[in-house]
Order: sequence, then C-alpha cells, then structure tokens
Amino acid sequence: MADFTSADALLLLGAVPFASLCVNAAGAIVFANRAACEMAGVGSTLVRTPVSRLVPEWHLLSTASARSYRRETILLRNDGGTIPVELSFVRFGAAEEAMIGVVIRDLIDERALESMRLELERQNDEALLEAEAARRRLGFIIDMLPQAACVFDAEDRYVLWNEKYAALYPEIAAHLRPGISFRDILEISLKSGEMPELVTDPETWIEERLKKHALPVSQHEQMLRDGRWLRHDDRRTPDGGAIGMRIDITDLKRREESFRLLFDANPMPMMVCDAATLDIVAVNHAAVALYGFGGEEMLEKRVTDFHAPHESDRLAVTLRGLDADCEARTVWHQKTASGTEHHVLIYVRILHEGASRRLLLTIADVSDRVRAEAHATHLAHHDALTGLPNRMQFRKRLETALETAVRDGEELAIHYLDLDGFKPVNDTFGHAAGDILLKQVAERLKSVLRAGDLVARLGGDEFAILQHASAARAADVANRCINVLGKPFGIENRQIGISVSIGIAVAPENGFDPDELMSAADTALYQAKASGKSTWRRSQAAA
Repeated sequence: MADFTSADALLLLGAVPFASLCVNAAGAIVFANRAACEMAGVGSTLVRTPVSRLVPEWHLLSTASARSYRRETILLRNDGGTIPVELSFVRFGAAEEAMIGVVIRDLIDERALESMRLELERQNDEALLEAEAARRRLGFIIDMLPQAACVFDAEDRYVLWNEKYAALYPEIAAHLRPGISFRDILEISLKSGEMPELVTDPETWIEERLKKHALPVSQHEQMLRDGRWLRHDDRRTPDGGAIGMRIDITDLKRREESFRLLFDANPMPMMVCDAATLDIVAVNHAAVALYGFGGEEMLEKRVTDFHAPHESDRLAVTLRGLDADCEARTVWHQKTASGTEHHVLIYVRILHEGASRRLLLTIADVSDRVRAEAHATHLAHHDALTGLPNRMQFRKRLETALETAVRDGEELAIHYLDLDGFKPVNDTFGHAAGDILLKQVAERLKSVLRAGDLVARLGGDEFAILQHASAARAADVANRCINVLGKPFGIENRQIGISVSIGIAVAPENGFDPDELMSAADTALYQAKASGKSTWRRSQAAA
C-alpha cells in the first residue's frame, strides 16, 4: 500500500467525527478539529501548541515503532482538569515530514456503563407498564363517550375503538383488531356490500377518505343508506396518531335543509360563520358568484379573509362582540378571487343551534353607489376637461397650506397663469382643438412640478400653481412653465404655438390671507401681460 501524504492524512482526520490531532516531528500540533479543541477546553485553536501541554506523557507514547497503535493516558485540559482517554496513533509521511495522526476517545468506567444499562432497562420496564395502564384508562374513557370513537397510531393503524363504533359499522366489527390499517378496514367495508354509507365511486371514495384522514383537522358529513347523517371529526395528535369521532347529526341536518332552501335561492350573497372562530360553514350561490371562489374553497376561509388587512381585525372584533342583530352602517372593502375590489354593507343575524352560536351574514354590494358618490365628489372638486383640481379645491388646499405655513414658519408661493394666444386657437381651429390644447397644457404643467406641488385649472385658459417654496424657487418654476408651454403643440396634424404669462405672490411677503394672496398674484399677472407676455412678474410687498 502506498504511504499516506500529509494532505491525505489531514483530509482523513478532518472527516473523523471524534476528537483528532495531527502532530509534526517537533511535537507541535499542526491540525486539531473542533471536537479536540472542545475536549481540551480551548475556545479557538490548538494549532502551534506543543502536544506535551495536552498529553504530558507524549514523549513516552510517541516512541513506538509501529505505524499504528493505541495507548491509554491522561489528557490535560486548559482549565487544569484531566480526562482519561485512549489515543489511537497513525504515522504517515516521508521521514523528512513525518507526522503522527491521533484520534482521542474518552474512557468511561465500564461499571458506570453497566449501571446505566441496567437503569435504562428498569426505566423501560416501568414505561411499558405505565403505557399499558394508560391504554386501559384511555379505553375506559372511550367506552364512556356518547359518540362512536376510534384511535389510530402514527401509521394509521387501529389502536382502540369503543362499542358504539363497532355497532355503527357492523360489516367491519369482526375485523377490527389493534394494528389493522385504516385503508384495509375501508376496503373490507366496501367489499362487504353491507356498508351503511352511500358510495358511487369506491376508489375515489377511499382516496378522499384517506386524504381527509391525513389532515391535522378534518370534519365532513356523511349520509347513510337509512337517511341518517353522521359528522366525521378526525384530529391528528402530537405523536402523529389520530382520534376519530362519529356524531349523529340527523336532526340538525333536517333543520338545515329547510333553512338551505331559503338560503340558497336568496339573490343576496349570504354566508354563515362560527361566531367565535369566524370560519365559514355555509355560503349561498349568490356569494359564490360574488367572490369568484368555489363553494368548497369558500368553506376553507373565514369571513375576514375577503377584507383588506387593515380592516380584517376591526371586522373580527365587531363580529365577535355582537350581542344582538346588527344593521349595516359601515362600508367595508373586500376583494374577490380575481383581485377586484368592491365595497359592501354587511347585515348580521345571530343564530343559536343548541350550545353553538353562529352568524348569518347578508352582503350588499354597494360598489356602484360608492363609485358614483366618489365620482360626484371628484367632479365637485376637479375640472371635468383636464382632470385637474378646480377653483374650489385650489382654494381649500390654499387655506390649509397657509395654516401650515403660519404654524411652521414656511414660505408659500402662488402662480397665477393665463395662456397667451388661446382665443385665436378657438376662433381658428374650433373649440374641440382648444379643449385638446388645454389638456396638453395641463399635462405639461404637471411635468415641471415636484411632489407636493399643486396645479389647478381656475377656468377658461387660467391655471394656478401652489408650492411650498421660496421666491427664488418660485421664479425657477415660472421660467420652466414658460419654457415648456412655449414649445409647439401638435393638434390635428398641426403645430400650434401659444405662450403663458404668470403672476407670482409669496407668503409671508404678501401676507397669509388667501384672498389677498390671490389678488396680489392676479395683479402681478396683469403686469406680466403688460410687459409683452410670455414672461412673469412677482408681486412686491406693500411699503
């Protein structure tokens, strides 16, 4: 066999899961893995440390001529403590670079190991006895339950079942035994031809039952051949097993059927939810159509799942806090499966089913009304042609801005703009061309403003700009407005040119009264027009 090289040895020692070292001919450690450092009580590394500090008897142990051998000795920790260890030595490398690889193993007293083994056996015996006692107690509890019940292990094999369970499924009663799988019992039930359930597709039925059985929590209802209804309630346990309950809900289903006839046919979207968890337990056809989710998918949701995040918690608090029926007063925002937003009013009725408490929600989609109101509000505050804020909105924003400027000591600038040469455009090319021009003017004005600035159409060919800005910056914006509006406009395959005159008023220089500011800007505008147009003037403060 060829000799190991130093690189081979280091790779080998690095892969050893035990504490390992590599020592050169001078007795210095050139490699130490993490386990060796931890055993020696060293936080960083043992490299370059004389191995005799770690193994005081090194000079005696390392003199053997054999290529590999073992010795027992004492390892000295960095904190002064000692550990009995077994060292496995391997020599490698050529003479001029001879090294020794060392694997270190703790030595534990064999008597202590035997004592531990005996103690583990004793504990295991006690655990088996306790497990058997627990199994008997669980069996007693299951037999006392008023419902049919069964218990499965993590491999879905039967562990326990009560007499009610066996009586409910007589076709499998003789086959029930600890260790038989749930799938086997399902197949036995199908093959018997006497199962109480109605099954049209056996293979699909088995796969669906197993899929539901594997869920952390599974609840579904089942109609029997004799017309009775059972509710299956299966829940996974922390150890991977499962507990199944079978509950007769025939009376409840008969009441529900009468309710559903009215519920499903209602043209208003409706849903029923648990009052505590808000889990949806029923939806009508109108609700499925409104939200765009399938019926089964809807039953996996809560009523709050359709709401925007900032509203869902508030809705949950409102619904859980109801102590009486609730008439709709709040408009809520919801989303459908396609992501479409809509606005709804929610009417709530409280339903009592024995000890359970549920909520019947009737949803009125008022999106069209909300949009119409929003549009009407928008039109009241915006110019219909350009979409810019109108004179009323500009005045409101100006008053608010002035209050802020007075409070915070800010400067405020108003630009009063009037288009030069707009009337000839209307007279020559018609009002349709004039309207197109006004729209393009609005877009160009918006392009020269920064976030927070406001441009509005006051009427006709008059516009206004509101800025939180100094007089110097207001002048810069005025120049940019003159420049951008001085470029030709392409309208109906024609190049049409206009210009703009601008009057500027600045607060606090021209005061903080909105009427006085607008009047000052208007006066400055007329001065600009009198100066030859396509320019701007700033109102001077009164002496």
